[in-house]
Amino acid sequence: MANENGYFELNTGAKMPSVGLGTWQADPGVVGNAVDVAIKAGYRHIDCARLYLNEKEIGFVLKKLFEDGVVKREDLWITSKLWCTDLAPKDVPEALDNTLQDLQIDYVDLYLIHWPARMKKGSVGFNPENLLPLDIPSTWRAMEALYDSGKARAIGVCNFSTKKLGDLLEIARVPPAVNQVECHPSWQQQKLHAFCKSKGVHLSGYSPLGSPGTRWIKSDVLRHPVLKTVAEKLGKTPAQVALRWGLQMGHSVLPKSTNEARIKENFDIFDWSIPEDLFVKFSEIEQARLIRGTAYVHDTFGSYRSVEELWDANDNVQYFELNNGAKMPSIGLGTWQAQPGVVAEAIAIAIKAGYRHIDCAYFYGNEKEIGTELKKLFEDGVVKREDLWITSKLWCCDHAPEDVPKAMDRTLQDLQIDYLDLYLMHWPVRTKKGFISLNPEDLLQPDIPSTWKAMEALYDSGKARIIGVSNFSVKKLQDLLKVARVTPAVNQVECHPGWRQEKLHEFCKSKGIHVSGYSPMGSPGSPWFKSDVLKHPVIKMVAKKLGKTPGQVCIRWVLQMGYSVLPKSANEARIKENFDVFGWSIPEDLFAKFYEIEQAKLFTMEHFFVHETYGPYKSLEELWDGEI
Repeated sequence: MANENGYFELNTGAKMPSVGLGTWQADPGVVGNAVDVAIKAGYRHIDCARLYLNEKEIGFVLKKLFEDGVVKREDLWITSKLWCTDLAPKDVPEALDNTLQDLQIDYVDLYLIHWPARMKKGSVGFNPENLLPLDIPSTWRAMEALYDSGKARAIGVCNFSTKKLGDLLEIARVPPAVNQVECHPSWQQQKLHAFCKSKGVHLSGYSPLGSPGTRWIKSDVLRHPVLKTVAEKLGKTPAQVALRWGLQMGHSVLPKSTNEARIKENFDIFDWSIPEDLFVKFSEIEQARLIRGTAYVHDTFGSYRSVEELWDANDNVQYFELNNGAKMPSIGLGTWQAQPGVVAEAIAIAIKAGYRHIDCAYFYGNEKEIGTELKKLFEDGVVKREDLWITSKLWCCDHAPEDVPKAMDRTLQDLQIDYLDLYLMHWPVRTKKGFISLNPEDLLQPDIPSTWKAMEALYDSGKARIIGVSNFSVKKLQDLLKVARVTPAVNQVECHPGWRQEKLHEFCKSKGIHVSGYSPMGSPGSPWFKSDVLKHPVIKMVAKKLGKTPGQVCIRWVLQMGYSVLPKSANEARIKENFDVFGWSIPEDLFAKFYEIEQAKLFTMEHFFVHETYGPYKSLEELWDGEI
């Protein structure tokens, strides 16, 4: 937390000043004067790095300021960073010694791994041939040794995604105290911020003004109408507003300037704040990362083949990683009730709009038409098969172990593909062979363990890259997990603001099972029930405040809950609108309002799977194990 004096307390107990002077791109001959001006103006945090090639000059100025009694070493917070060429464990202590020598100090307050990327020792510049495979655990152990020695009072990382930070936390003896990342109103990093907060890792924001002076980045952060409006209303500059926004978001900020007036102006961000009604407007700002890290991406060299790999696709939460390591696109086009003659066009529109996940099922009766369209899209080069995630489901009439592979083969034949990315058991319900309709007289006693063994055989064969279930309660999942050799990767269930499924989500999360939400908008077009999810006052209010549609708000809410989402539409405008849920988020204060929404399950299936005589379930309580 920042106190009135401008500090954030780290997980070590140390208090880091909330505003630091950035020194990136501060040229030798200029940077020394900037540090001198900043410290005399009240800055107590100087952010350095080996890569910036100015630590010697900074060291001379610091030594003079200490000798002249302007500031004491113990009252100053000095950060530096380990460059990519020094990530080999034996090179880490030497790199810090070189930094300490140049800065003319005995310790740094914070030492960070600059990037999760490694280059050949002694290499200069960003030649891709110098990129090497990465071994963060080994580097981190060497960082921990520096922490133990006292030469680095705190250690942390820089430019780490949620996943990379999570991986590090699993093996770290000393948890990182800080993750320094790009953060400004146009790249708010809310998911990463929330993750860091949950793990006690402080987020520190570099380029808080969008690096307006950088030649190779086109930045309009400070020109955004929201910043200009807020600045005008508060009598501040857009830069001051951007910095104050960062502090109110809960992260430290590292503005860089070598201009005396701007250095002082950037520090004048205490004793005032952005009011709540203006602060909420920042959520309207379109999001775009500026520092993309393309220098660390190459087809052959290094650890990353794409920018998505470098950032673990966390730019826009576009993927969820499953328990087998596969990355499932976070939004899929639902195809239930998408009529033949209409569904093909919907598929084409969705894929051309950016969807990479199509959710199918034998029961929907449209897989043949979907397959014809997919074949055409593959042949026309619109999308490659390997770039598309295709889900289908085993219907209740094919639960007999000998029927499971036949059902899969039929689906593959209809879809005109060789494998499914995900194959789900559609319901924990069994019906007579050949009976697709929902007639209670066709209900039989299911044998989930036997059906699951047949699903596991499909997984072993590679025809189903991943297997899972749909519409399973906590109890039914528990029973399945007791007998499963292959843990289900996904449980696809009804999920929307009117049916949050929190208990199920917590259970699935504890078992490494991803929850995927169908009917995220409450299936407003369904003939089976009356759904008012999109008309709820909370959803309408949030939509109005954010300038979004109620449908977009529902979909975004599901993503922020941690589920993937499967909106269905055959309307071109709505298909595209439903995909426009990245680059913005529902602010915490509005998100909390969703807990006021009364809960009611829509898909009870009472008239289809519950019967006094037929099948195993005599009541809704039995079908849903009390989770209704």
